[in-house]
Amino acid sequence: MNLNTDFPIEIIRTKRRKTASIKIVEGQVHVVVPKRLSDARVKDLILKRTSWIKQKLRIHSETVLPKPKEYVSGENFTYLGRNYRLKLIPNGEEEVKLKGGNLELGVSKTLSEADKDSFVKSSIVQWYKIHALERLTEKSKRYGRILGVNPKSITLKDYKSRWGSCSDSGKISYNWRIIIAPHRFVDYVVVHELCHMLEHNHSPEYWRNVKNIIPEYKKHRQWLKENGVGLFV
Repeated sequence: MNLNTDFPIEIIRTKRRKTASIKIVEGQVHVVVPKRLSDARVKDLILKRTSWIKQKLRIHSETVLPKPKEYVSGENFTYLGRNYRLKLIPNGEEEVKLKGGNLELGVSKTLSEADKDSFVKSSIVQWYKIHALERLTEKSKRYGRILGVNPKSITLKDYKSRWGSCSDSGKISYNWRIIIAPHRFVDYVVVHELCHMLEHNHSPEYWRNVKNIIPEYKKHRQWLKENGVGLFV
C-alpha cells in the first residue's frame, strides 16, 4: 500500500477488531484495523489523521527522558508517590526492607561493581513487583466489590506502552511500574481495567462506569500520559 507519508507506519490487521484505531507506540505509528477493511479505507483513515499523527510524533520526540537511576546509597526511589532513599548496608541482610524514609538492602563486600549494580537493581525490581502484586490485588478486590465484578486472575506484566489489560475471560494484567505512582493514579488504572469486565470497549457507557468510581479520571489519565515515562527504576 503506497501511503506517501513522511513517517513509517505498521498496519496490523486482526479479526478481533471491529473498528480501526491509530496508536503511537514508542515513537512508532501502529494502525490496527479489522482484517477485511479495504486498503482504500485504511489509506483514507491515515490521511485524515495525518496532522494528529505528526503532532503525537513531535511530542514524543521532544519528551525528555529521565536520568537513569544509579544503584548507590543516596539514590531516590519512588513508591506510591513517596520518595525513599536507598541505603546499602555492607554484608547486611540481602533483602530490601522499607525502614522509615529508606529502602535498605544488604550487599556482599565480595561483589564486583558490575555484579553489585546488577544485584541491587534486580533486588529493587523484585521488591517493587512483590508489593505491586499485593497492592493491586487488594485494590482490585476492593473496587471489584463496588463494581460487582471478580477478576479471574491478577498478574503483573512488563508492558512498554500500557498500564494494564483485561482479557475477554476476565484475566487482568497490570504493568508493575504503576506502583511507583501515587495512590489515586493506581486506583484509576485498577478501575479502568475492572470496568472492562462490564464493557470490553471504550464506549460512552464504559466511561460512565469509570466516572462513577473515579470522577476525575480524565485528569488522572492525562497525568499518566504526561508523567508515565518517569515511572521507571
